[in-house]
Amino acid sequence: MSFDLPLPAFAPDEAPREVSEAATYLRLLLERAVPNVHIVSIARRPGVLAKVAVRDGRVPGDLLSNLRHELGGERIDIVPWHAQPQPFIAAALGLQEVPPTLLKPAIRHADVLVGEIDMRGLSGWRGINRLLASAVTGWRIHLRAIADTPAWSTLTRAMAERRALSAVVVGHAPRGLRVELSGLYALLPLAAERQVGEELQVRVLKMDADEGKIVVTRRLGRTGQLALPD
Repeated sequence: MSFDLPLPAFAPDEAPREVSEAATYLRLLLERAVPNVHIVSIARRPGVLAKVAVRDGRVPGDLLSNLRHELGGERIDIVPWHAQPQPFIAAALGLQEVPPTLLKPAIRHADVLVGEIDMRGLSGWRGINRLLASAVTGWRIHLRAIADTPAWSTLTRAMAERRALSAVVVGHAPRGLRVELSGLYALLPLAAERQVGEELQVRVLKMDADEGKIVVTRRLGRTGQLALPD
């Protein structure tokens, strides 16, 4: 496939915006190649990275490869649009799971709580991944270390004391259940099927500040006694 539209100039330090000529150019290419795709927004740094939020339709992988070649190796991320900000922001950053996200709707700021490794990786070269994710979602995204939060300190103390905590099931994970406790998310491995919103008593088993991961267990008490069936 050949794309013969001229690529407009784009200053390296210019903030990526949907109204920029560079974003408009990519929109024209995509809409011409995939007429049924519904593009919500585009943020682009030409030659480096582009993020395209799509509500309906699918952009084939071979088309993206052709576009990348045409645009000098520029990576193009297709971001599924979501009405809820948290999953939309997570997808724009390139995360498979939705991390704890504190929203300030009045000023459209989002504090995304991640591990130390993701603090560096998700920001990207010169912060370009985070900046483009902010532009394509319309939320100014800040990456915060989850280990610096008061909730992390609370769970650290509870783990040291082997203290039981109340948790709420928020979803299912490949290896168990995803639960929320003290405003943070944790994995309850190999758990039986539970309803979203169901409350459980758990104990913090492991915390990893580098990956921002918390693992909990239903095995309560210093004796290792299992929790009684509900």
